[in-house]
Amino acid sequence: MHSVPAMNKKEIKTAYFYCKKELKLDYKTGKKRRKYAYRMAREELKYQRKNGPKAEVKNVKKALRDAKKEYKKEAYLQKSIYLEKAAALKKKKREELGSVVQMVAERVPESLVGSLTLSYVLIFLVFAVLQSVFVIASSYYTLERRATDAVLTVANTLEAGGLQQEIAARLVEDPNFHIALYRADGSLVYACGEESLSKVLPYNTRWEVPFSFRYQTDTLRIYSKKAETADGMFYLNVAKSMQTENAILSLLINLMLVSIALVLCLCYFVGYRTARKQLRPIGVLGRAMEEMSAARLSDRLETKNIRTELVEVVESYNRMLDKIEDAYERQKQFVSDASHELRTPLAVIHGYADILSRWGGEDPAVRKEAVEAILSQSANMQQLLERLLYIARSENGTVKASPEQTELAPLAAELLQDFRLLQPKRTFILQGEGTAWCDPNLVQQILTILLDNAVKFTADGGNITVKIAMGQKNTAVSVTDDGVGMSDEVAGRIFERFYKGDSSHNEKGFGLGLSIAKLITESQGGTITAVSAEGVGSTFTVTLPLDRP
Repeated sequence: MHSVPAMNKKEIKTAYFYCKKELKLDYKTGKKRRKYAYRMAREELKYQRKNGPKAEVKNVKKALRDAKKEYKKEAYLQKSIYLEKAAALKKKKREELGSVVQMVAERVPESLVGSLTLSYVLIFLVFAVLQSVFVIASSYYTLERRATDAVLTVANTLEAGGLQQEIAARLVEDPNFHIALYRADGSLVYACGEESLSKVLPYNTRWEVPFSFRYQTDTLRIYSKKAETADGMFYLNVAKSMQTENAILSLLINLMLVSIALVLCLCYFVGYRTARKQLRPIGVLGRAMEEMSAARLSDRLETKNIRTELVEVVESYNRMLDKIEDAYERQKQFVSDASHELRTPLAVIHGYADILSRWGGEDPAVRKEAVEAILSQSANMQQLLERLLYIARSENGTVKASPEQTELAPLAAELLQDFRLLQPKRTFILQGEGTAWCDPNLVQQILTILLDNAVKFTADGGNITVKIAMGQKNTAVSVTDDGVGMSDEVAGRIFERFYKGDSSHNEKGFGLGLSIAKLITESQGGTITAVSAEGVGSTFTVTLPLDRP
């Protein structure tokens, strides 16, 4: 199979020209055919109106109007189709040739240094072009104004001298001038200057203001003036060659082009070196990222040799490493703690299962003890796994709240009743009432976590109080205990994931409950805070919106 060779730009333009010509020819042919058919139908209807029965005249007139309307409708439709096809053809040509923006984009360097250098050069080029246009336009205006003043001066001087030919001949000693004097009837009185210019300056009474005129390779500044003397009315035409002015403009343009080219080269060189110097920290940062590993999380980049805004990037990178290192250490600690927590119940389950398999099945007391231990340890493992899965779902965004207007007092009372049955040695108190815009199931889960936490650190005989208080925009639910309390350092980190506070209480939890409570609260647009003092107790306050946001 032979491949079709790609066409160059000239072939594409030629093909587009013939396609456009053929499309236009089809449209014009169809237009003539439709016009001829309409004329024939119109003549036929006119003949029927003229020679047919008078009763049918009204119907014939209506048919004429309908035929004209249909002809105009068809003409408009066909023209719309033609314009649409022409536009599509033009678009196709533009796509095949490629737009200027596309061609520039394809040639833009991929490196950041090259892009910045090109940006410097383009910015200077735009500025230089605008400045050059301004300078050239100002110079052209000045030179043109100078030529205008010159022809006006010559015309006024000649008029003041009585339009005498001797004065005109003296004035045109400068080869740049040409003077022609005409009578009112258009006949030439005299002409001074280059003879061929007499054809350029014919008799014309409408040249009342100076204007420029292109003559062969020269530009003339022409002015006509009406002058009245004792001999009658005359018309004076004065022209000045602008060869000198054009030479000055040409020299100025050449100097501008040369200076722009030289400064562009200098700008490219300086811009390239500057961009490389300014972006060198990014290269260092990239190499540091490539070399980063778990064993080198403590490495940090120095900022003392950086003098640009990239200092903020490097500092942000260092702060990111601090957070990653901290999270990595906490993750390692959590894996260690979770392994320890899982190892104990697994060992207990394995031990009791081994007892049951050997001889425990024959002793009811041993069998009961083993089954209860296995169930208890399985429940602990299930609780740990559920909390880990909940955190994973929260990070993936699969946990969604379904908020509604909820009465908090009945929900808290029902939950406290369950805790009174499970923890008869502690006193549970409910104060206040109120409503909030929240998910009742999630709020119940938050209170369960906070009450479990309060029970762990409150001795027998202690009090645990749940208080509900409504504000103007929010409702606060607080859980207060009179347990062991926490230090300020522990209270500041209590909601961090995997953080378990005092190591002496590690056996009482996994360090996930309060972080889950924070996730649930924030998913409903609320906040959670903790206030505590060692030996006094702790208060956890959950603030939820009162109404729909």
